[in-house]
Amino acid sequence: MNAPTEFVVPGATRDIAAFAADLQYGDIPDDLILNAKQCIRDSLACGVFGAPTPWVQAVARTITLLGQKPTASAWGMKLKVDPLGAAFINGTAAQGYELDDCHDQSMSHYGAGVVPAVVACSEGAFGAFDGKDMIRATVAGYELGTRIGNIVSPSAFHRGFHPCGLTSTFGSAAAIAKLLDLDTDHYVSALGLAGSQAAGLMAAQFGAMAKRFHSGKASQNGIIAALCAREGLTGVRDVLEAPYGGFCSTYSSEYDLSFATNGLGTDWEMRRNGFKRYSSLASSQTSVDALRAIREQHGIRGEDVAKVRVGTTDMVYVHCGWPYVPNGETISAQMNLPYTGAVTLLYGNAFIDEYTDDKLVDPKIIDLANRIEVYVDPELDAREKHQMRAVRVTVTMNDGTEHFHEQTYRSGHWRNPMSEEALRDKFRDLAGRALLPEAVREIEEIIDNLENETQPAQRLGAALQKVR
Repeated sequence: MNAPTEFVVPGATRDIAAFAADLQYGDIPDDLILNAKQCIRDSLACGVFGAPTPWVQAVARTITLLGQKPTASAWGMKLKVDPLGAAFINGTAAQGYELDDCHDQSMSHYGAGVVPAVVACSEGAFGAFDGKDMIRATVAGYELGTRIGNIVSPSAFHRGFHPCGLTSTFGSAAAIAKLLDLDTDHYVSALGLAGSQAAGLMAAQFGAMAKRFHSGKASQNGIIAALCAREGLTGVRDVLEAPYGGFCSTYSSEYDLSFATNGLGTDWEMRRNGFKRYSSLASSQTSVDALRAIREQHGIRGEDVAKVRVGTTDMVYVHCGWPYVPNGETISAQMNLPYTGAVTLLYGNAFIDEYTDDKLVDPKIIDLANRIEVYVDPELDAREKHQMRAVRVTVTMNDGTEHFHEQTYRSGHWRNPMSEEALRDKFRDLAGRALLPEAVREIEEIIDNLENETQPAQRLGAALQKVR
């Protein structure tokens, strides 16, 4: 029995589905084509670096037990699995060390949800896709994911839901629906089926590997949504605007549906996606910038710091302002502002080497972290959403000297962007730790020329498995 397609519900869900279904490569501005390539390159680097971690290896072992047909590549491993498994593994890996890109307003990381799905589905199991197909799918995934995320942010976060598990599911579904070239009716169902699978709990930030797993599941679930929609399974057709049981009405106490369609096709939300300079959650990175500035401008040493006060927004306070309690989990340190502030003052950075197992329990770091106070600054808390991570930092030295720095936008925020050179350096650093030098060069060359590549996913998959 064929599923009905004449049942049309007007509203935000259908509007954005129609936009994405009609999107052609020629409609995409040049700067977004470059941005899509940057997002793919950054996500691949984060994924290959995250591959050896215990949480990613646990997911990989689980996937191998299922024994599906191996047509897609697990990045940074000599392992081939099915596309669903690859998206699950690689999405978990891309979010695996808090290095992946971040859309600040919606508080989600779309690279870990979108890129693994696009690459896995482009490797051959569902047809032949060229570089333009992959770029178009990536842009559709980011544009719809970020817009849907904006609708419910930060309310869904304050209710305890992890945005990566929620809105990245929509991003993945939107990307694969575009890759499969679904029409508007089927695209609506893909979004509806994504909403039925959206999930993720913020309590994972306090010390559970599940925080990384949410992005892997989002990437996998988006593929399921798009494929099932293609085969005629209908989803909630007004999934965004339904007043009872809809995505927004269920997950958020406050939401604004206008974020879905305002400026659609002209004011691209993907332009407001940013990248990460540090290996911590985005909400602590304005503090890292502020502390680095104080450290460098005044030549201070972390060992000479008496106390630190960080004034910020309620969102940052809830997200990472709690006291640091070492529990053997890397995530607990990466999601904690006092720990991240302490290593920044002591070592001048908050990148990979500041979150090694020995540092997680270092008494010197713990002592300084215990002297970092995070509080809500009402003036900062009242600012626009794009400034939701603003901080005012005061460092008091043992001799009573005080140093102050205010940081509104983190390094990598769209209003304080990382340069193309810095992004390439990050890619080469992360990918170079996992892959052979020739593989790093090959991946970079494929991405640079992506719009002209005929079978880029197969080439990328092979290069991503050339591990050291």
